[in-house]
Amino acid sequence: MQERSYALDWGTLMSGERAAHASDADEGLIARFLAGDQSAFDSLFLKYQDYVYNIVYGIIGKPEEARDVTQEVFLQVHRALPYFRRGSRFATWLYRIAVNRAVDAARSQRRGRWLPLGETLKAEKSPQESPERAAERQSDHSIVQHVLMSLPVQHRDILVLRYFQELSIEEIAEVLGCSEQAAKVRLHRARMHFKEKYLAIYGREERTLESL
Repeated sequence: MQERSYALDWGTLMSGERAAHASDADEGLIARFLAGDQSAFDSLFLKYQDYVYNIVYGIIGKPEEARDVTQEVFLQVHRALPYFRRGSRFATWLYRIAVNRAVDAARSQRRGRWLPLGETLKAEKSPQESPERAAERQSDHSIVQHVLMSLPVQHRDILVLRYFQELSIEEIAEVLGCSEQAAKVRLHRARMHFKEKYLAIYGREERTLESL
């Protein structure tokens, strides 16, 4: 499994539509891996590592720990891939493992220090983006992450899946193992808690998750 540095870029998303288009290619890579081609797993790792890291980081909020958990996710996937149910969407299965490992890590964290606002990783700037807009966007990301870290972990995971990964309600329900109605209720509650915490911390109009 090759390694490279992770970059937090919330503009790089594996949305439901893109995951659907990637499904056939993933099936081919999985088949090659199960036939003994280890490089096929390296390809899956390189394809999905940033998406997994963004999920984990959104839930944990600490870059170094998020990197460690991301590695643990792929080690678990490597061991479990022979038992993966063919015909299922690999990305959804992978996201479920990532969420579960991140939630476990977040719940085991000791109480205390959350990241200061300036300590989050820098998002990559697109070539067309002005320096002013890039700075504003990074500030928005830092603020959102700071508020997320003040929420219970059961709210962080669904907000990360919806707004960082742009998954549909149907996909979120599949990842979290609940009904679509339950996912809608959880998302509504999480959004309300996010808004309450934002106003409590910053005392001004909410910076919406949709604007990022």
